[in-house]
Amino acid sequence: MQKVFIYNIHGFEMIFITGDVHSKNMGGWEQEKMGSEVKASIKYLDILKKNKLKSTLFINGICLDQEKQDIDELLKYDAELGGHTYNNFDGLDIFRGFIYRKIWKCIYGPKYYQKKDIKKTKQAFNRVGLKMTSWRTHAFGSNDYTFEVLKQSGVTHVSDLLGEQIPFEKNGIIHMPLNIPVDQNTIAYGFFAPENRDSFASCTKGRISPEEWFDILKKRVEKNEKEKKDSIILIHPATMAALDNFALFEKVAKFLSKYKSEKISNFNP
Repeated sequence: MQKVFIYNIHGFEMIFITGDVHSKNMGGWEQEKMGSEVKASIKYLDILKKNKLKSTLFINGICLDQEKQDIDELLKYDAELGGHTYNNFDGLDIFRGFIYRKIWKCIYGPKYYQKKDIKKTKQAFNRVGLKMTSWRTHAFGSNDYTFEVLKQSGVTHVSDLLGEQIPFEKNGIIHMPLNIPVDQNTIAYGFFAPENRDSFASCTKGRISPEEWFDILKKRVEKNEKEKKDSIILIHPATMAALDNFALFEKVAKFLSKYKSEKISNFNP
């Protein structure tokens, strides 16, 4: 049974700022340029702290095991850490991703692998004394079975759906869909093409300039405010670091600072 929530139950618009933090096996031009995403997240959180903003970082479990010293730095900030798979599906390649989608209709793969990976991620959280109550599957690759296992693992809030959907509860999991265009999907990859200017486009369908993305973000947040909706945002620390060493993110945080912010797992209808 699915229960849909009415937006803005708080009496004011709430901002939910989220970021995804990947392990070193992620690869790609962003990591090559700026290195550890965990280290980048420290500066990311420092900017949010300066602007009195709360946030949720969805992080690979392997980061908790391999970058303990920097994780300790993250824990000093007013930020929640949520699960983001253990290590990006063990470095999933294009062929394996195609097979997973073809057979299981889900990039997260077969049930046995999902269950093992979620358990492994939760154990990594436990080792650093954290309770994993929120989650975002890498590449938004969940299916119904994923949510079933997450519920059994103590996760209450998931944010891995895209589009202007209203938060809803289904089978004991509260879903927080991202209703603001994702930075990495729009400004980091793809090709400029007028016919592909959909701001929710995937990285294979097109991109927009960083300033254009920021302009869309501002307009969407302001529109949500007028319509009494909360804004659920994904901004990657790695993208902001590699783009211009957080110069754009400084502007984004300053803009968002006029709104009240909260962590994903604190959404309580």
